[in-house]
Formats: sequence, C-alpha cells, structure tokens
Amino acid sequence: MAARATTRRATRFAIVGVIPMVLLLAGCPKDDKQARRDSIPVDTTHLDTTTATDLSTIQANIPAAEPDTFKKRKLTPPPSSASSGGSVPTAPAALMDAVEREQSVTKFCFTEFGQKVDPSLRGNVAMVVTVGGDGITNATVGDSRWSGAAAGRAVNSCLNQKAKLAWKLSPGTVKPGRYVVQLSFSGA
Repeated sequence: MAARATTRRATRFAIVGVIPMVLLLAGCPKDDKQARRDSIPVDTTHLDTTTATDLSTIQANIPAAEPDTFKKRKLTPPPSSASSGGSVPTAPAALMDAVEREQSVTKFCFTEFGQKVDPSLRGNVAMVVTVGGDGITNATVGDSRWSGAAAGRAVNSCLNQKAKLAWKLSPGTVKPGRYVVQLSFSGA
C-alpha cells in the first residue's frame, strides 16, 4: 500500500509538473517573431555604384540670382577736415615719432576689434590729426581701405576713440595745424 501511494504521488507530481510546462511551451511567442520577421519587406535590388551619374540632367530648384546691391562708395574725410578747402599735409617727423611711440594703441584696436572678427583682415587708414598749442587736440579716421568692411569699421571706431588720448606731443614740438598720419595694418 505504501508503494502504491508513492506511485500515485509521483504520478500526480508528474502530471502537475508537466501540464504547466506544456502550457508554457504552447504559449511561447517564438513562432510569432518568425512570422513578424517574415512579413517585413526587404529591398533586394542590386545598386550599381560603379557607374557615374550625369548631374547635368538634374533639374535644380534654385531661385534666380538677385541683382548686385553693393555699390562702391567714395570715402571722404570727415566734415571738419573738408572745411579748410585745401589738402592736409603729411605729418612731420615729431608727430610720426609720437604715433610710433604709442603704436600699442593702434595694434590693440586692430587686434581686438579687427583680427578677432576677421583673422585675415588687412587695411590702410589715413588719420587726420589736429595739433593745437598744447599738443594733439583731435585725431579721426579721414579715409580707410579694409579687406573686411565690418571689422574695418570697428577698428576705425576704436582708433577714433583712443588715438587722440594716446598720442602725446610736448607743446610747441609740432606747429599747430592738421596733418595726415598714414597707418598700415596686416596680419603678419
């Protein structure tokens, strides 16, 4: 009787253990993944990448070019320098020495306001310097030529602000009047 009870327990245990396994395997989605994979379309056409494409046959959708709106403007000295009616003489040696002595100001303007915006900036500036009895009373950009307009305007603005403050002359060193100081800037 004990052997029979053990056999029954083993049979019940086998049935109870096998039924969940059968149900688990029957509900396995392995077949669904295969069916989904088979339903995804795959492009099997062979692309020939060795032949060149003739781009001249392609129609572009680019709008027509606008007419040039740039007009070269003539640079003129500021109104204060035009009032004398004559040309402004070149700066004497003593004034040029003062400009060269304080060239760090012009280099600062060129580096900080010009080259940081346009590293390839180059240009020339004609400064109109007014000398009074006590030294330099004014210095403004009379004319300039720059390779980059926006950066050049920024350098000119800096020069207009700083040059008259930095360039110093002893009284009487240079005869009072207006003079042109030529400055040249390049990246080298």
